Amino acid sequence: MVRATTTGVNVGDTAPDFTLTDLAGGERSLSDYRGRKVILFFWASW
Repeated sequence: MVRATTTGVNVGDTAPDFTLTDLAGGERSLSDYRGRKVILFFWASW
């Protein structure tokens, strides 16, 4: 039996902040773009 789990984020909630390294080696945080529209694209090769 498979049960769905929740992440604690609902539609309309503010996304949790996270920081990633960009291709130039700098760090970018989601909070750097507060007030702007952001599209997140998650890709996996598997």
